[in-house]
Amino acid sequence: MATKVGYIGVDHHHRDPYFAIASELDLTITAVCEPGRRVDLANLTAMDERPDEITTENEQVAELVADASVYEDPHQLIKEGDVDVVWITYRNDETPSIVETAVENSVHVISEKPIGRTAEDLESVARRADAADVTVSPTTFYRKNPIAMDLRKRIRNGFFGDVWTVEGRFNASQLSYRNTNHYIYDQETSRGGALQWIGPHWVDMMPWVLDDPIARVNARFHDAADVNVEAGAILQFETREGILGTYHTGYYLNERGKDTHLGVYGTEAQARTPVHHDSLQHEPTVPLELTSDHNNWSGTSRRTINYEFTYNRFPAWGDYVQDYFEAYFDGYETGNVPATIDDAVQLLQVLDAAYESRESGSWVEVAE
Repeated sequence: MATKVGYIGVDHHHRDPYFAIASELDLTITAVCEPGRRVDLANLTAMDERPDEITTENEQVAELVADASVYEDPHQLIKEGDVDVVWITYRNDETPSIVETAVENSVHVISEKPIGRTAEDLESVARRADAADVTVSPTTFYRKNPIAMDLRKRIRNGFFGDVWTVEGRFNASQLSYRNTNHYIYDQETSRGGALQWIGPHWVDMMPWVLDDPIARVNARFHDAADVNVEAGAILQFETREGILGTYHTGYYLNERGKDTHLGVYGTEAQARTPVHHDSLQHEPTVPLELTSDHNNWSGTSRRTINYEFTYNRFPAWGDYVQDYFEAYFDGYETGNVPATIDDAVQLLQVLDAAYESRESGSWVEVAE
């Protein structure tokens, strides 16, 4: 039987890509909600800031939600909508209360990261979700990226020896390409800009690849000119096991697309890779360059594995994003999902430390 889904937050530019994903899953969107406003399902207009990425035509959207009930109150949808899962793309400041209502009504959740403004917003909800066996997941979909999965496996198997340091970069198009009137670019609503919105992807991915949580952070920010959130940030960090790292993220590019890099440097091996290309860059493969001193690599110490990245099922960002949602909907009933609400809390704890470091100008310990 298809999973019954309530979709909350249709006034969000990830809605169209996510509706494209939903159309390929064994689910039915039986209810929709834009809090405080009644949605005209037959006339949904494209919300994506990058219209060249939109993969769901209005006719397809209308068909996907043709029989859905419409709500203005997300809490009422959860209580009365007869849904198994709520899929949320809504404001950071109000999402935790919606998740709390879902937990109270035994409704599972898949929510746009990071699910809140601060860790404190989510901690009590996380405890209740764990106690109630309700699955709540953030959209940290790099955990299904094949290169990230490869590196995590190699680190766990000791391929790199002792990892000394890791460096990451995830930069995206400038704010001039974006609808900065949207609530995600408002400090009171979202808490931050680049680090809070695009930054969480790799703030989650890097310690996950290392299998070692971030323990301390020192952060500096670039303020945006026309909105009250940051345009970019640079983080220094140290993991619990003493691995040193840097991360650079921001709205910096004078073009659409992404500029990405991940480097892992250990005593026995090193890795360099962009981790992914998006569809705008039209690259058929993504390279993972490995250098190793292992004996069985003595003939060729440097090797490149070219991962075939496909965009057949999800043209906007790549099929690994589709894989993430497939894994969630395959496993939400048992809790066997790529990321949990506890992972979301841990992510927010790192962001909390980064924003505190901005104010103090010094290193800040990440809460456990």
